[in-house]
Amino acid sequence: MKKFRGIPVWAVVLILLLLANLGWMSWNVHQYADRIVAAKLFRVKLLNTNDVSGVVFYEVKTKQPIWSRFRQEGGKVTETSFYQGKEVFEIFVRSNRPPKYGVYFRGDGNSAMWWVDRGGSGSFTERVTYDTEGVPRRHEVWYDDAWHRVERRDEMNGVIMNGEWRRLRLGTNGVWTIETPVRE
Repeated sequence: MKKFRGIPVWAVVLILLLLANLGWMSWNVHQYADRIVAAKLFRVKLLNTNDVSGVVFYEVKTKQPIWSRFRQEGGKVTETSFYQGKEVFEIFVRSNRPPKYGVYFRGDGNSAMWWVDRGGSGSFTERVTYDTEGVPRRHEVWYDDAWHRVERRDEMNGVIMNGEWRRLRLGTNGVWTIETPVRE
């Protein structure tokens, strides 16, 4: 059996391979250190149901979502950003239509104000206020350069204009309109 300075050659080769492997592992850890840290802090979960598929990024320590994206059959895509596990921004995209979006301004408990561009007009056209239990308490729409409180009658939304309840409709341009009162 051949020896190198009194050590069998196979042992020298093994030691050199071990040192090369350790060097390679150290280089990899150094090169991908940020990814290793990120992998410890964040996880990705893929979700699929009947007609919806999605992905959720969440924080490992708190198990709270940070960002999600869901796609429904028919091409509707919803992306949501979270802060401390609660929605703060969402955007809805459909092909050949302007995006719709909503922003949550969070308060104590489950209280929030949700500002929405429901029609894709490029500006906020609606806002809903929720109490600390998360129950909707006030619903308003932007119409005629002012916020107007929405009143629900006969399962329809409307606003009071000049003392009369008028039914609301979301126009094709993404802004709220009201029906003209019918005179008999």
